Amino acid sequence: MELKILVTGGSVFVPGRLNAHFSTVVYLEHKDRRIIIDPGNLSSMDELEEKFSELGISPDDITDVLFTHVHLDHIFNSVLFENATFYVHEAYKTKNYLSFGTIVGRIYSKVISSWKNVVLLKGEESLFDEKVKVFHTPWHAREHLSFLLDTENAGRVLITGDITPNRLSYYDIIKGYGSVQVKNFLDRVGRIDLLVFPHDAPLKLEVKK
Repeated sequence: MELKILVTGGSVFVPGRLNAHFSTVVYLEHKDRRIIIDPGNLSSMDELEEKFSELGISPDDITDVLFTHVHLDHIFNSVLFENATFYVHEAYKTKNYLSFGTIVGRIYSKVISSWKNVVLLKGEESLFDEKVKVFHTPWHAREHLSFLLDTENAGRVLITGDITPNRLSYYDIIKGYGSVQVKNFLDRVGRIDLLVFPHDAPLKLEVKK
């Protein structure tokens, strides 16, 4: 399995005006599978267009899309991948998305209804010849998942999702200032070569000798 970061996520905050997040978009190739984790939202489209062109692929070539959770900054661009199978935790079905607002609720409903083939996950599954291990990490959203990847070009890669949205939150956790549940999860995962955050640059972890 080969990994590429197509879009590095981040956040834009303008007091009283804008609080916008855009997620990291991960691309994986494994045998005949072309896989996206968290396709992101509208603000990522220009960069996705450029990266897809560089790779020589189109949205129709994407076979699988994995979601860490069902928030618009992570899922909106999933409408582009009409041929894909979508992997999401089963708890996403327990939410009333229309209650999120007359506009936002409709956007959620339209995006979710575009998913033709859905695989419901519980956590603890292994996908794609056991190259992707799935963990239920419901401390940001009830349907939240994290993914541990076994890659040829980047080693053991943890896609954290929003349980650790950025480097600062990770540093807080390992120093004992953050969520005990997330700290215990990271300890459980064990050795990680690369941490991929949804709203920050990835972090390569050096093994202390």
